[in-house]
Amino acid sequence: MRSYEVFTMNNHLPDHETLSELAENSPDKLEFILRENIAALIEQTSGSQRRRLQGLQFQIDVQRKLAKNPVDSCIRISRMMHDSFIELNKALANFTKNQPMSDTKKDSNVIYLTDRE
Repeated sequence: MRSYEVFTMNNHLPDHETLSELAENSPDKLEFILRENIAALIEQTSGSQRRRLQGLQFQIDVQRKLAKNPVDSCIRISRMMHDSFIELNKALANFTKNQPMSDTKKDSNVIYLTDRE
């Protein structure tokens, strides 16, 4: 058994130095650890969440393959996250826009406390 396989089997990641060394000298081993951990994480989910994560991972993998280099890959994935955040922000804005504003004076009882003298 290869040493990097032990990390994934025990669900422990190597320390930063080991990861850096793998990135420099054995990128295939680092990719193996990445894939195994992603698969293990997705396996822990169920139903629609699993399908959603598998689809998202597919999109990430496509962006990584299309990228010219690791920095381009990072930028592409960052852009995906940014776009997703913008969509979430729009959805939240529309949600709050469609919610009726409650009249706080009518809906709540405010008790004002004063200092004792």
